[in-house]
Amino acid sequence: MPFHAEEHARIVSVERLRPGDHAFASYTDEESRWATLGSYTHAGISRGERVLLFADPALPEATVLERLEAYGPPVGFSVRRGQLKLLSMDRMWLPRPLSVERQMAGLRREVEDALGDGYACVRSAIDMAWVASFGADIEQVLWRESEGCHYLFRDGRYTEICTYDETRFSDDELDRASAGHPTALLKRPGTLLDVPLMEGGDTYGLRLIGEADLSTRERFDAALRRIAASDAPRAVLDLTELTFLDVYCARAVLRLAGAADDRHVVIRCGGIHVHTFLLLGALDIPQLIVEGE
Repeated sequence: MPFHAEEHARIVSVERLRPGDHAFASYTDEESRWATLGSYTHAGISRGERVLLFADPALPEATVLERLEAYGPPVGFSVRRGQLKLLSMDRMWLPRPLSVERQMAGLRREVEDALGDGYACVRSAIDMAWVASFGADIEQVLWRESEGCHYLFRDGRYTEICTYDETRFSDDELDRASAGHPTALLKRPGTLLDVPLMEGGDTYGLRLIGEADLSTRERFDAALRRIAASDAPRAVLDLTELTFLDVYCARAVLRLAGAADDRHVVIRCGGIHVHTFLLLGALDIPQLIVEGE
């Protein structure tokens, strides 16, 4: 798969999406497909948003509900009350012929209807299997992804993820689709990605994205070893995009900082992780700086 998350301005786990994000996601199997769609859908429901789910048109609605509930609580009540809407993409343009403009107009109507119903934010998840199902022109679809839909996100009240089955699209199509989105998702929830930080010649830095726990500990420890091996006088570890940091990993970070007698170590993280580091003794390490969001 040619997609390189590091090329995006912002890479996040699905739990860290913000209102107004337009994100690329891809999957290679049913687990990664539904883990992402399930987490995204349940997060929207829990936040009181309306959720528009455009699943693979080949799947019956009962199957979609079954898959969603395999990755979270029951959603039947949310469907009945209209908070979760299971939609087919052709509903956006029928009875007229398919066009990107009509598709966008249909999505805009759904957003406006949701806002009119009292929802402060709307999110949609679009399985791009609809492209082959309805015979859409892939060039028009890719134009829509990169240029034709920006107006939907301008007010920060609409969020969208577009999920691509890597077996249904060419490498070139996946590359272009990925490049058309300002945000990219990790392959699946519960994983960890480390990305280099570009902060100047005197600094070696990494940004960690996802979850730091037992299941990702090997990759987490490898990232810390790379920081320890660097001879840069300043080390930066950006944890602001972590959704979870367990105590073992937090202690490992402090051990790294404590061993760095001849250089400064900066940890950037969210409020709950700042609290964790302080409880574990961060203030006792003079060369360590903990920066909160």
